[in-house]
Amino acid sequence: MIDVERYNKLKEKYSHVGSWTIWKEPGLTPKSNTDDMSIFEDENICNKLNDKYVFVALNWSSTHGVQEDKPWKNFHSSYPYQNDFKLRYALMDTPFWGSYITDIIKEFPELNSKKVVSHFRDNPDEIKDHINSFKEELNCLSDEKPILIAVGNDSFNFLNDNLCNEYEIHRIMHYAARINKDDYKKEVCKELKKIFNE
Repeated sequence: MIDVERYNKLKEKYSHVGSWTIWKEPGLTPKSNTDDMSIFEDENICNKLNDKYVFVALNWSSTHGVQEDKPWKNFHSSYPYQNDFKLRYALMDTPFWGSYITDIIKEFPELNSKKVVSHFRDNPDEIKDHINSFKEELNCLSDEKPILIAVGNDSFNFLNDNLCNEYEIHRIMHYAARINKDDYKKEVCKELKKIFNE
């Protein structure tokens, strides 16, 4: 559960870049309804969210489709080739449903993740501003330090290199991996179980 005042503050400051691992249930196809933002119109939405875990992808995507003006649109794409649906499928009915999700690199002109990694490898001093902004976002979410769950190796490397002394960090496979949704769910659930077993 998220405090309403904190939720509204997050919404005002970060809903253009962050979101929550909560989606409307799929309809006729596995990808259907990932872009249905009506779930955030629920007056009890704060009761369905939590601040214990934060899923962290690498860099912001431009493929949100037609809902550019809506809050929390990140990771809720209408783009026909999106793979957000696999993350929804993997997290549904788990303790991680309703967690906060965001990118560690924001407001950066390059969308290709390989080029993003290459850029910061060649310009390591530039990552500091992104790390500091990310920590401000986490502080807005909670007074306690959440467990960070990197979505993919690139995000994990950025987090581990810069925040391993401050946060507990885990990693799951990126939902863009070329793997079917059932196998993806198995892999993700296997990794997430480690959080409770350690």
